Amino acid sequence: MAWSGTALAAYATTLSVASDTVYLLAIPGMVCLLVLTILAVRRVQRRRIGLPADADLRRLLRLHRAVVLRRYAALLALSAVLCTVPFVLDVGVLYPLVGVGIGVTKIVHYFLFGQLALLRAQSRVLSVYAPEFREPVRIVLGLDNGTLSVRLGQGQRWPMMVARGVADHDAGQQGIEGGGWFAGDAELGGVLATQGGDLLLLVPRDGKQRASRRSRADAARREKERRAGLDRLQP
Repeated sequence: MAWSGTALAAYATTLSVASDTVYLLAIPGMVCLLVLTILAVRRVQRRRIGLPADADLRRLLRLHRAVVLRRYAALLALSAVLCTVPFVLDVGVLYPLVGVGIGVTKIVHYFLFGQLALLRAQSRVLSVYAPEFREPVRIVLGLDNGTLSVRLGQGQRWPMMVARGVADHDAGQQGIEGGGWFAGDAELGGVLATQGGDLLLLVPRDGKQRASRRSRADAARREKERRAGLDRLQP
């Protein structure tokens, strides 16, 4: 309800652009409408997918990609409607919807490209490493931009990892802690499929610690890390 009220107020303020006296009020209205559009698109495109847990990580990856593309297509369809209806009906108060539609198109592509890049990175890891069940998985804390700091295994021996997926996650989220299917190197990074059906890319959080662990790894481990693309990933 708060969202719709704010959106209506911002939209109404934007209409003042047609006025000869209070047209400057349209500027904060446009800014507010842009912010709301960004938040709304992110909420749809990066909403948690919540697939059933699956030991077949490549199948889970395909399902994640399908959901991401389906949401993208739905937002593009909405954008097309917003850009078309004002011209078809030729109603002046609807023309700001064209700007909203264009904004949706640009913003959803920004999120989509990041999601597809992450899915490609996960696919490369899965082409090199076979998954195995690991426990426990513990959330250490929530980070910015919907990422988490997690640790695989008990004790301080295991490095803290930055975990990110195609959806936003928070520290209080259910279905991540416990155990999960992990493909990768527990010290150098990999892909984790959680019990809640999330697919997360894990990269060691501490760069110095990561370099130290890599220097102690044998040639075979470093070669697998290179082929999986883990050596080029940043937390």
